[in-house]
Amino acid sequence: MRFESVKYLEWFKTRGKVRIDLCPSGMKGFSLKKLNLNREELEISGKNIHGYQPLCQAIAARYKVREENVVTTFGTSHALFLVCGALIERGDRVIVEKPAYEPLLAVPMCMEANIIRIKRRFEKGYQVDLKEFESLLLPKTKLVILTNLHNPSGVFLSRSFLKDLAGIAQKKGVTVLIDEIYLEFLEGEETQSSFSLGENIVVISSLTKVYGLGGLRCGWILASSQLARKIRRIIDYIYVDGVFIGEQISAKVFCQLDLLNKKNKELVEQNKSKIKNFIQNEERLTWVEPAGGSVCFPRIREGLTGDRLAAVLQEKYRTSVVPGSFFEEAQHFRLGLGVPPLTFNRGLENIKKVLEGF
Repeated sequence: MRFESVKYLEWFKTRGKVRIDLCPSGMKGFSLKKLNLNREELEISGKNIHGYQPLCQAIAARYKVREENVVTTFGTSHALFLVCGALIERGDRVIVEKPAYEPLLAVPMCMEANIIRIKRRFEKGYQVDLKEFESLLLPKTKLVILTNLHNPSGVFLSRSFLKDLAGIAQKKGVTVLIDEIYLEFLEGEETQSSFSLGENIVVISSLTKVYGLGGLRCGWILASSQLARKIRRIIDYIYVDGVFIGEQISAKVFCQLDLLNKKNKELVEQNKSKIKNFIQNEERLTWVEPAGGSVCFPRIREGLTGDRLAAVLQEKYRTSVVPGSFFEEAQHFRLGLGVPPLTFNRGLENIKKVLEGF
């Protein structure tokens, strides 16, 4: 394996303090007090072989799968690493969407896979072209990696589309990995996991983005029982058991997820309405409107790049957005919608000031 720096994460961790931060891609965290947990019921140690059973049961019940299909992880990035470790050998072909969240590329690259890109074009609403996808399924293709909702655009891939895509991949013996970390920002049937749509589908997610519980590092993999067993063997090489108290807290908050989601959606929809109106009245910006989620990915029409916008915002207004180059689209920038309304309003005001200067 070869571990190069993940440039986006390196930048995010070292970018310095700002007054107006529009970079966070998830929701603000909740305190233990606000979660109404009885701390006296929590224990440092206990039985959590292959994951704390009440947590595994809660995940299985919420997503209507069997416990044997659930592997608990330290967040979605950890889940991605474990799935790739279980499926990829040196020289295998891995298809990754473009634009993409950088770790989706970095992980299979560190395992010395050959990376092939499936383009999600702005002009086509960041959807995936099935004919183009099928043409990429050449010999030694082992894995396809997609996000739904798409990171960074927030675009939704329908269940019927994903079923068709998985069917095409299955005929070639290819596994489809879908990162659903933003999916539950949607409503109704659209929030249902794609895991049941094909035997070759693997899903990863966590409590981080939608629920603002990133500090728990509670993630999971939904996989076939055979693949789940293989992943658990890898876990025995790395850390053996999870953090019992963290898994215990995570299990206890599952019954509150719908309530947390409702509160967070109200904030996200409020900010989404503001950015939609802002873009409609700003001739230098356009976008593909996200179906949901806590991020969006505006495009600057001309005369300025996302990187330059981010730099000027930082230098002149101590305001931070994510440069589009981290997502392979230099004319774009990513905004987080999960920040407090006052912060979001001031951030939009500062973006407008920078755009007026070019």
